[in-house]
Parts: sequence; structure tokens; C-alpha cells
Amino acid sequence: MTKEILEQLFDSPVKAKLLKLFLRNPEESFRLNEISRKIKSDNYTCRRQIKKLENIHLIVNRVKDKHKAYSVNPDFEFYNELKTLVLKSSPASKEKILSRLKNLGRIKLAILSGIFINEENSRVDLLVVGDGIKKRNLSGFLRDLEAEVGREIDYVVFSTADFNYRYDMFDRFIRDVLEKPHEKLINKLKI
Repeated sequence: MTKEILEQLFDSPVKAKLLKLFLRNPEESFRLNEISRKIKSDNYTCRRQIKKLENIHLIVNRVKDKHKAYSVNPDFEFYNELKTLVLKSSPASKEKILSRLKNLGRIKLAILSGIFINEENSRVDLLVVGDGIKKRNLSGFLRDLEAEVGREIDYVVFSTADFNYRYDMFDRFIRDVLEKPHEKLINKLKI
């Protein structure tokens, strides 16, 4: 049975996104349309992959607001191990994040924290400082990133002038982000 479970768990990129979504949000249940939107896949593929996860009892379905909704089964045989694996794995490729960030505008500082470095008590997951940031591109970037990560990203975007002002004024939020564990992807401000 274990071999069948492993084959069912690791056979597609869509399933990897589903695992991240369910295991990073264990208390939530999602309708099929919600799942498709969150992981950026079509309903048919999602339904097919969810069915495989249901067959091994990792995902269960319930009725939510008169519609079928899916959630993770905490009684699944390998639940704790799988959750640890998913939470410890890098939620998204840092190279892809960096490449996409560079297309948003004139980025001066990009800090990854929270979910990206497996830090529970972070104020923010992503802090971006720059000018000429295209809101439409930022929105698309965040949707793609959330689909890959499996949950909503807590993010903050500052203009360079606003960030420098807050930094010089010893703003508590900025200090919290910089004093807690983080990783700088871009650091043209030499902070």
C-alpha cells in the first residue's frame, strides 16, 4: 500500500500545488472552483488529481454552503511526515521570484521572510521597495506566487522615498522585518 501512496502523491506538478494548498491550510476546506483559481489550473485536472488524493484518503470531501468542498484528512497515515516535508520544502524557486521581480519596475530592495524561509512569526512574507512598479504586473506576479506557494502571501510594497523615510525614522515595522530572520534577494540600498 505504501508504494501505491507514494506513486499517487508525487506524479504531477498540479498535485504538488494541491499538496501545498491543503497542507499549508489544514483547517480550511475549498470548493473545486476555488482550488482551480488558487493553484491556477483547470477544473478537470484539479478534479482528477483530487480524486487520486481522495482514493488514498489524504483528501476528504464535505458539504460547505450546499456545495462539495475538499479538505485535508489529518488522520491520513503519513499526514505529519507529509506536512513536515511540504512545509520544509522551498515554497517557490528564488531564482524565479528574482527574475519576475526584476520585471516589475526599478526594484531597490526585495526581502523574503515568513513562509519563504519557514519562519512562523514574521510580520510579512515579502517586502519590496522600488519605483515605477507596475500594479498590474505586481498583481499577476503575486497570484502566480500564491498558486505556487499554496497560500496567500503577506506582502508590502514601498516606494524608495517612503521606505528611506520610514527607515530613517526607525519605523517599528521596518525594524521588525530587518531584525527577524529574512533573506535579501535584491539589495541596492545596501541595508
